[in-house]
Amino acid sequence: MTGREQAMATEWDGYATAQVWRPVSYPGLVLYRVSGRANSQALHVHDELQLTLDAGHVQQVSCGGARLTALPGSLVVIPPGEVHALRGEGGRPGVLCGMLVPAAFLGGSSPSGPESEDEPPGEELLLGGCAVLDDPEVARDFVALHRALRAPGLEREPRLWVLLAGLLSRLGPGRA
Repeated sequence: MTGREQAMATEWDGYATAQVWRPVSYPGLVLYRVSGRANSQALHVHDELQLTLDAGHVQQVSCGGARLTALPGSLVVIPPGEVHALRGEGGRPGVLCGMLVPAAFLGGSSPSGPESEDEPPGEELLLGGCAVLDDPEVARDFVALHRALRAPGLEREPRLWVLLAGLLSRLGPGRA
């Protein structure tokens, strides 16, 4: 077993190409990468926490009745169960990286492997709704983690729990 499964790439009328990965080491975790000049989607909902970073486009985020703007390189955080849509256009090619994190990962216990001090504190911190984090350090960490989780032969990536714990700690009630 290689430690990951990859779905076929899909192209939409020359507009964008998408790739999807499902790391075997983290059942339920979905990674995706969309390359192209634009991306948009209809309102929808996930049971998972969605993390999305577009390196080339300004993202217009509709989430829970609110409208947010995410500059290129900002991390968009959408809690499980939140109705949302993303739209990004910039006239130039861009790359969007995203991750759907199962709610079980947010409950304070790792779905695989021993418990660790670096596990996330729990999903109750996501009750404040969607957020846009415009922080170069968070962006760098997210992209590095996304790349690591796509690597062949991945067994475990401890940075997943560190990133989730750091994000959740920044997303407590009263955030901007």
